[in-house]
Amino acid sequence: MYKKYKKNNKKLQEYAHKIIPGLSGLLGKRPEMYLPGGTWPTYYSKAKGIHIWDLKGKKYSDFTMLGVGSCVLGYSDPEINEIAKKVISEGPLTTLNPPEEIILAEKLLDIHKWADQVKFARTGGEMVAVAVRLARSYTKREKILICGYHGWHDWYLAANITGNRNLNNHLLPGLDPKGVPKGLKKTVIPFNFNNFADIKNIVKKQAAEAAAIILEPARNTLANKTFLQALRSICDQNGCVLIFDEITCAWRNDTSGIHKELGVNPDLATFGKTMANGIPMSAIIGKKEIMEEAKNTFISSTNWTERLGPACSIAFLNKHKRLRLGKILQKNGEKIRKIWSDAADNADLEIKMSGILPLSSFKIISDKKEDKWPAIITYFIQEMLKHNILASDRCFSNYCQTEKELSKYKKACDKIFKKISYLTSKNKIEENLEGPVKQMGFKRLN
Repeated sequence: MYKKYKKNNKKLQEYAHKIIPGLSGLLGKRPEMYLPGGTWPTYYSKAKGIHIWDLKGKKYSDFTMLGVGSCVLGYSDPEINEIAKKVISEGPLTTLNPPEEIILAEKLLDIHKWADQVKFARTGGEMVAVAVRLARSYTKREKILICGYHGWHDWYLAANITGNRNLNNHLLPGLDPKGVPKGLKKTVIPFNFNNFADIKNIVKKQAAEAAAIILEPARNTLANKTFLQALRSICDQNGCVLIFDEITCAWRNDTSGIHKELGVNPDLATFGKTMANGIPMSAIIGKKEIMEEAKNTFISSTNWTERLGPACSIAFLNKHKRLRLGKILQKNGEKIRKIWSDAADNADLEIKMSGILPLSSFKIISDKKEDKWPAIITYFIQEMLKHNILASDRCFSNYCQTEKELSKYKKACDKIFKKISYLTSKNKIEENLEGPVKQMGFKRLN
């Protein structure tokens, strides 16, 4: 059936939904999150730089998140590819361990002087689950205080057992924790980002019984340093573990975790996503007395010991540092925001931009009485696709966003923002959609 539908994107999507629940293993890659109705080019044949070719060979410029934020060097980076090919040709997984693990551990500890030890996995969600397990083992407590999105695992979704609104500001509104053991009720307690009232009313009251406080040091903005210092102090006073989830935000502003520039050190920090430029890789670094709990609780996986991830991660960190890539990503973030801002000004639209510069997002504010944003962003994605541009409300910075490509993106934004202005003024945005309104959901960077 694949061969039959390969050239018919809509039918291929429909068929995939029948044999793969949800179509994709990642919520953010489901076509309904971009353009429902079969027009989104769901599958690709190859990718290079910021370009993706669909199954028909049509070429697109990717101005979304480039591999869901994983490929800051661009797709198919030649230096990463060279290492990957070498590792595969020599055997990526054997009875013995790859020496690259030691080299990568040394690099991570050299960057983050406060940490003593390192462990590796291959995905972000499982690495955060490891951090939570270590904290619970170390403190012999069960409660976890959370601030941010930390994965799909039972320990995290348990926050919604007491009410399906608890994760509304961290993940998706109204998530039903089906399949999560009810025995995890009241083990996960959310608090809001940069909210000092929540520190007083939630964190301080729960900390004495908490194994850990975990948060993303950057969400729609950087964490307030005083906010982090307060959490650091609460953990020290109550004997709980401070965990920084750097899965998304690390390696953006600098060759480091973003907490380094904020000057507040955690007890554990997790990394993933971009640390090998799209090759599966994640890590946790931390203080010895907590990391050593990995010997006392069972944490183990065959594929955590393969060679490709560590080898490519070493190459990535070396290139990141050599290029001073953080500066480039910030500069490109500024350019992207200026494109949006200028296009909105020229179209007489009100726009709100958020995120740290390399993780920028936007929202067009329309009718104050009725939120037209779902229809507006669907129309934007629809029209950008006609310019052979993959787009959304987020555009993450990467090394391959050349002036030529940015100019192409700018021209399309200018044109489409003006159309949005006209259609919203006439209340005709919905009737100009060529399919249903996209699914709205993921809250982290909105």
